[in-house]
Formats: sequence, C-alpha cells, structure tokens
Amino acid sequence: MQWFVESPLLTIFFCLGIGSLFGRIRFGPVAFGPAGALFVALALAAIEPDISLPPIVTSLSLCVFCYMVGIAAGPSFVASLRTSWQPIVVSVIAIIAMAATALGVGSAFGLDIGTVAGAFSGAGTATPALGAVQQQLAAGGDIPPGPAIGYAVAYPITVCLTILACSYLVSAGRRKPTPEDREKVSPIVVRTLELTGDPDLSVRGLATRYQAVVSRLTRDGRTVVAHDAERLAPGDLLTITARDDEVQRLIKDLGRPAEQEPWLDRSEIDFRRITLSNPLYVGRELHDLRLDERFDAVVSRVRRGDTDIIATPDLILQSGDRLRVTAPRARLAEINKELGDSERAAGDINPIGLGLGLAIGLVLALVQIPLPDGGTLVLGTATAPLAVGVILGALGRTGPVVWTLPGNVSNTLNQFSLLIFLVAVGTGSGGGLVSALAAEGLGLVVLGIAISVAHALVCVIGLRTVLGFGTARALGGLTGSQLNPAPYAYAMSKMPEQRVAVGYAVLFPLSMIIKVFVAQLMVVYF
Repeated sequence: MQWFVESPLLTIFFCLGIGSLFGRIRFGPVAFGPAGALFVALALAAIEPDISLPPIVTSLSLCVFCYMVGIAAGPSFVASLRTSWQPIVVSVIAIIAMAATALGVGSAFGLDIGTVAGAFSGAGTATPALGAVQQQLAAGGDIPPGPAIGYAVAYPITVCLTILACSYLVSAGRRKPTPEDREKVSPIVVRTLELTGDPDLSVRGLATRYQAVVSRLTRDGRTVVAHDAERLAPGDLLTITARDDEVQRLIKDLGRPAEQEPWLDRSEIDFRRITLSNPLYVGRELHDLRLDERFDAVVSRVRRGDTDIIATPDLILQSGDRLRVTAPRARLAEINKELGDSERAAGDINPIGLGLGLAIGLVLALVQIPLPDGGTLVLGTATAPLAVGVILGALGRTGPVVWTLPGNVSNTLNQFSLLIFLVAVGTGSGGGLVSALAAEGLGLVVLGIAISVAHALVCVIGLRTVLGFGTARALGGLTGSQLNPAPYAYAMSKMPEQRVAVGYAVLFPLSMIIKVFVAQLMVVYF
C-alpha cells in the first residue's frame, strides 16, 4: 500500500488497468465498463486512506473529457434541436423527474445535498455533472466525499435497471409491434438503372428527388462520370448509390434494373476510397471541394467510423472520413494528393484547435453567473469546456482554425481522460466509503433505485406510449437520455439497427448538458 501512497502514477495506471479489466467482466447482460476504474480506486483508497492524486489530475482529466464530449456532440446538437424535439421533450421531463425524485427520497433519508446530487449524477451516468457538483461544493474548501459515494452506489443500479427497461421495450415490441416496428431500415446499395422513358430531370434533379447519388452515366455504350447539369434521356444507364428502398422507388417510377453493370468495367472510369486528411477541407461542406469541376469526379458515399453515409452536397466533412470517389482512372492520383489520403495525418491531434478551444472553455469557467436569490453559479472546468466544445464542434472551423478532431483522436482522448478522472474521484473519496455505507447504505441504495426507476418510467411511457415510437427508436431514446454505454450496447445486441444508434446520438449531448446544469442547480438551491 505504501507504494501507492508514494507514487500517484502507479495508483493511476494500476486502477486504470485493473479497473478496466473488472469493467469487462459480465454479470449476465451487465458490464460496468469505465466505472470499473472508479470501483477499484474506491476500494484501494478505502483500504489505505492516505492514497491520493494531485488536484491538477482531477481538473485536467475532467476538462479534457467534457470538451471532447462537446466537440463530438456539436455537429449533431443543432440539428437535433430542429428535427428531434419530441424525444428531447421526453428526455427533459425524465431528467426533471430524476432530480425531483432524488431530492424527495434524499430528504426522506436525511442525506446531504452533495450525496443526493452525486447519486443523481451516477444514476444519469453524467460524469461531468459529478465534477460540476464537486467543484460547486469545494468553493469554500476541500471536496467532500459524499458526491462520489452517491455516484458509485447509483451507477451500477442504473445500469441494471436500464437494461431491464430495454428488455421490456424489446418484449413489448414483439408482443404489440407498431407500424414502425414492421419497417426495416434499408441498407445502402449500388445499382444500375435503365431509364425506360423521359424523366424530364437532370442528374441533380433526380438525386434531389430520390435522395440518391448518380456516379456514372452510360449512353450509347460510352460511360462517363455523371455531372449535375446533365439532362437524362430514355435508355440511359445510371449507376446509383442509395438506400435499397429508394432504389426500388426509382425502378418503379423511371425504369428497370439494367442487364449489365457498367461500373464493373474500371478500365477508364474507376472508383476508390480516399481518406480525407487535408486540413483545408475539414469542416467544409462536400460541394466546397468542387471535385466535379476540378477533377471530373463524384463522391457517392462517405465512410465515417463504422457508418456509411450518402454523400449529399451539404455533408460536413471530418478529418478521417473515407470518401468513395468515382473519376477517370488517370485523375485518381491527383485527387488522392489533393484530399491527402494519409491515415497518419488524419490522426493528428490538432493541437491548435484543441489548445485554443480548451483555453476559451477555461476562461469561461472563471465567469460567475448571478442567480435571482443573490447567489452565483460558477460554470467550472466541467460545464464551461462542455458548452464551448458543443459550440465549436457545431461551427467546425473559423477561418483557418479547425475546431473538430478526427473521430479516432476524439474517442481516445475521451476514454483516457474519463478513466483518469474516475480514478481521481475514487482515490479522493474511498476513505469515507466504508463509514458512509455503514451509516447510510440503505438510503443510498433506495435513492439510486428510485432515481433510475423515475427516468426509465418516463422514457418508456413517453417514447413508447405517448409518441408511439417503435422499439428501435424507443431504445435509442431511452439509452441516449440515460447516457450509459452498457444499456446502449445491450440494446444494439438485441436490435442492431441504425435507428437505435441515431436515437442515442440525438439525445446524448443534450441530456449530458442538461444533467450538468441540473446537478449544479440542485446544489445551489437545495
């Protein structure tokens, strides 16, 4: 134990390694993931209370984690406010119900507000909220152990109960399927269509009407890259990239499947996946590249992470995107050079955007916001970097400064900083764990159960019954509002559909931000 007392670095990496190993152990459908590092750190500090980490470790890891969450969420945040307001309303009501339940049950058991707010954060899997609560309570001195203990007790409870709620939604969908449940999400396919009549459309007009990309046009036996202004004529063969249901609609309206596939002949017109690593084009819309004018090329789809996206002209490009480019074979080398096509460069940490963005967030963290009762709300190193990250992530770039990071870099920094923060929280609070559980164990368990049940009930009833969502969207909404990756992974294993992923991605950023502010307001006013 003395080794851990004398070496904070040993403590960090021991808890990180053993905790992550523990987090992978499955208890039925449940695995605790990153929270395993927290549990190991709590146990280590409970055995030896003198184990601790320098305060800068907590602050640094928390602000980096929150900023990464904001940067990743920013691009979808604004769009979700415009197009997905109904599940957002359900999530907001669920979070308010969580807070009201936490305050009511916590008061009934005589728990202090720090422990109650920590349990709220744990039941909501909102690690930045825990950091914000600790900073709010530490304004006059040391950080009390209550918030971390409440978080640690509520976290595993909410994982189990949310998975049970997911299981109920899957079962309900099988017993009473909605019309949405009967719909299948069509995969993206490449097909060649033969026009049997005059569609009175240009290539751009067809792409807009049918949400498709036309990459090749074959006329009179000659295949060329399809240009937006080209007028279509009977007998044209069009190589189309679209979802399968859109392809079927095209066949029904305009023609029939071609007997030959011109795109298989790559002697003159070829295609290739090219990685975008040129920073000049990161954060810009696809049409800004002007590939059709400059290189006689068309982008039909974009591979981002593990997902294929139809290449619409207004698609905002990110570093590391893999563009499916169709162009004359002789020009692909030029396009390769122009876009970069470097995995190493695409994995650049972007120190200019990262440093400036975090600096702006930390300046904002010093601002004190006056409250109606005369008190003040300090955003701190959790909320301020999160808010700034969302704004800068939505902007993408400002002149020459690119704010976003490649997806793999963002995910790596996000996971590493989260694990370090959880270790710091655990070592700082483990000394009071045993005494707190002995004195308030029953109250903490009931509190965690009550908060988690309140959230699950509101989401299940609101999404499934009131909004009439199908199973996939309801699962995405429930897990996105709750934030925990374990129930989301369980939902995807039961229903591996894009609608689950989209529902999760839409609600995740907004739910995180709301929970951070609600947790702080609980401490300030109660």
